[in-house]
Amino acid sequence: MKIKTISCKRILNLGSYESRHFDTTADIYEGEDPDVESSKLIEFVERKIRERVDLEIEATDLKEQIADLKYELARLEEQKAALTTVEPDPGDVPFESGSAPSTSDFSDGF
Repeated sequence: MKIKTISCKRILNLGSYESRHFDTTADIYEGEDPDVESSKLIEFVERKIRERVDLEIEATDLKEQIADLKYELARLEEQKAALTTVEPDPGDVPFESGSAPSTSDFSDGF
Protein backbone atom coordinates (compact mmCIF):
# COMPACT_ATOMS: atom_id res chain seq x y z
CA MET A 1 0.00 0.00 0.00
CA LYS A 2 1.33 3.41 -0.95
CA ILE A 3 0.14 6.40 1.12
CA LYS A 4 -0.23 9.54 -0.94
CA THR A 5 -2.31 11.77 1.33
CA ILE A 6 -2.74 12.06 5.09
CA SER A 7 -5.29 14.07 7.03
CA CYS A 8 -5.91 14.95 10.64
CA LYS A 9 -9.07 16.27 12.26
CA ARG A 10 -9.24 17.53 15.82
CA ILE A 11 -12.25 18.71 17.80
CA LEU A 12 -11.50 20.78 20.88
CA ASN A 13 -14.16 21.27 23.57
CA LEU A 14 -14.26 24.95 24.54
CA GLY A 15 -16.86 24.53 27.28
CA SER A 16 -20.31 26.12 27.39
CA TYR A 17 -21.44 23.66 24.70
CA GLU A 18 -18.94 25.09 22.21
CA SER A 19 -16.23 23.31 20.26
CA ARG A 20 -13.62 24.12 17.67
CA HIS A 21 -12.97 21.87 14.66
CA PHE A 22 -9.69 21.85 12.75
CA ASP A 23 -9.15 19.58 9.77
CA THR A 24 -6.15 19.55 7.46
CA THR A 25 -4.68 17.34 4.74
CA ALA A 26 -1.12 16.89 3.52
CA ASP A 27 0.43 15.13 0.55
CA ILE A 28 3.17 12.56 1.06
CA TYR A 29 5.90 12.87 -1.54
CA GLU A 30 8.12 10.06 -2.74
CA GLY A 31 10.86 9.32 -0.25
CA GLU A 32 9.01 10.77 2.77
CA ASP A 33 8.15 8.49 5.67
CA PRO A 34 4.35 8.46 6.23
CA ASP A 35 4.80 7.88 9.99
CA VAL A 36 7.09 10.90 10.37
CA GLU A 37 4.87 13.10 8.21
CA SER A 38 1.76 11.98 10.14
CA SER A 39 3.41 12.96 13.43
CA LYS A 40 4.32 16.37 12.00
CA LEU A 41 0.75 16.87 10.81
CA ILE A 42 -0.69 15.89 14.19
CA GLU A 43 1.66 18.30 15.98
CA PHE A 44 0.70 21.04 13.54
CA VAL A 45 -3.04 20.47 14.09
CA GLU A 46 -2.66 20.39 17.89
CA ARG A 47 -0.65 23.62 17.89
CA LYS A 48 -3.04 25.44 15.55
CA ILE A 49 -6.28 24.40 17.24
CA ARG A 50 -5.04 25.63 20.61
CA GLU A 51 -3.47 28.81 19.24
CA ARG A 52 -6.77 30.64 18.80
CA VAL A 53 -8.17 29.37 22.09
CA ASP A 54 -5.19 30.80 23.95
CA LEU A 55 -5.74 34.16 22.29
CA GLU A 56 -9.46 34.10 23.10
CA ILE A 57 -8.79 33.21 26.74
CA GLU A 58 -6.22 36.00 26.98
CA ALA A 59 -8.67 38.47 25.39
CA THR A 60 -11.38 37.42 27.85
CA ASP A 61 -8.99 37.89 30.77
CA LEU A 62 -8.01 41.33 29.48
CA LYS A 63 -11.66 42.34 29.08
CA GLU A 64 -12.34 41.34 32.68
CA GLN A 65 -9.31 43.34 33.84
CA ILE A 66 -10.50 46.38 31.89
CA ALA A 67 -13.97 46.12 33.46
CA ASP A 68 -12.42 45.85 36.93
CA LEU A 69 -10.19 48.87 36.28
CA LYS A 70 -13.11 50.95 34.99
CA TYR A 71 -15.08 50.11 38.12
CA GLU A 72 -12.11 51.04 40.32
CA LEU A 73 -11.60 54.30 38.41
CA ALA A 74 -15.25 55.28 38.87
CA ARG A 75 -15.02 54.48 42.58
CA LEU A 76 -11.85 56.59 42.95
CA GLU A 77 -13.43 59.48 41.03
CA GLU A 78 -16.39 59.40 43.41
CA GLN A 79 -14.02 59.48 46.38
CA LYS A 80 -12.10 62.37 44.83
CA ALA A 81 -15.31 64.31 44.23
CA ALA A 82 -16.37 63.73 47.84
CA LEU A 83 -13.01 64.96 49.13
CA THR A 84 -12.98 68.09 46.97
CA THR A 85 -16.57 69.09 47.68
CA VAL A 86 -16.58 72.03 50.07
CA GLU A 87 -19.49 72.18 52.45
CA PRO A 88 -20.88 75.72 52.80
CA ASP A 89 -20.35 77.40 56.15
CA PRO A 90 -23.82 77.85 57.72
CA GLY A 91 -22.66 81.10 59.40
CA ASP A 92 -21.54 82.59 56.09
CA VAL A 93 -24.86 82.95 54.26
CA PRO A 94 -24.66 85.64 51.59
CA PHE A 95 -27.53 88.12 51.33
CA GLU A 96 -28.21 90.38 48.44
CA SER A 97 -28.22 94.01 49.44
CA GLY A 98 -31.69 95.31 50.17
CA SER A 99 -33.27 91.90 50.42
CA ALA A 100 -33.30 91.72 54.21
CA PRO A 101 -36.28 93.33 55.95
CA SER A 102 -35.54 96.54 57.73
CA THR A 103 -36.59 97.31 61.31
CA SER A 104 -39.21 99.81 60.07
CA ASP A 105 -41.06 96.90 58.45
CA PHE A 106 -41.71 95.54 61.93
CA SER A 107 -43.02 98.75 63.51
CA ASP A 108 -46.68 97.69 63.36
CA GLY A 109 -47.10 97.43 67.04
CA PHE A 110 -43.91 96.01 68.26
